[in-house]
Amino acid sequence: MRIDDVRPPHCHARARRLLAEVIQIRDEMGRSEDGRPALDVGGAHPREVYFAAIATWAKVERLAGELGVRTARFTHVAPDLRDIRPGDVLAVIDGLLGNVELIAQRLHLAERCAEPPVEQDRQPSDVLATLVRVNREVSRALERPFSPGDVYGAVAAAASYAARLGGAAELAPFERGRRPRDCYERLLACQTKVAALIAARGQVAAVVRGTPADVVPGDVYDLASLVAGELAFLYSLTPGAHALLALEPTPQGQRLPADVDQLARTLEAQLAAIK
Repeated sequence: MRIDDVRPPHCHARARRLLAEVIQIRDEMGRSEDGRPALDVGGAHPREVYFAAIATWAKVERLAGELGVRTARFTHVAPDLRDIRPGDVLAVIDGLLGNVELIAQRLHLAERCAEPPVEQDRQPSDVLATLVRVNREVSRALERPFSPGDVYGAVAAAASYAARLGGAAELAPFERGRRPRDCYERLLACQTKVAALIAARGQVAAVVRGTPADVVPGDVYDLASLVAGELAFLYSLTPGAHALLALEPTPQGQRLPADVDQLARTLEAQLAAIK
């Protein structure tokens, strides 16, 4: 299929196959499923699905590393964040499938999951929600789940974009006793502010609603990656913008949820300062 012929329903079917493959791996490793309700998201575009797929890549890569599997590096860099198409998303999902199949081989899983039929009414939001399910199931299989340090790297990437957009703010005061749920809710507020800034430039952003039950750092990482991606997109709309930073967040070592919350509150102030 040519890249220009790919539509969200094709991405959804492929993402469902990826989910089935990951569930098979998680089961083989003796881990229980993540039974929480799906992410409530609406109005997503291919670019936001692309950002979610990058977060998925990071989690699959960690699982592969833990199992001693050499996987392909992320290479499908979209040429223009203003024009990410379903074909770009499908290319990343196909790369993820290739890496997941290598993991399955390491576990001696010979069976491959069939791709479900294409459902023509599926939208980018459905693909995004499916990839978040993939992320949750991969997280269940990890010996070293994503930590506040990983989340801090994603929020730091978002803060860097906000600074390039003119969002100057002092570092927020440190507050002890923060939990992943606090960080998630703070980043939801940041996503709302980013969406408003994108709307002010004549574009539309996805709406993420509600906070998952029993939030873990991996959930916060997924949301932080989306916020960073949306800020990268917002920066790409700036006339005369210089080359974009890398979209893949960099882990920041040992951090507490309170460190993430402090940086997320700083990011919120940065976003408020952007004209």
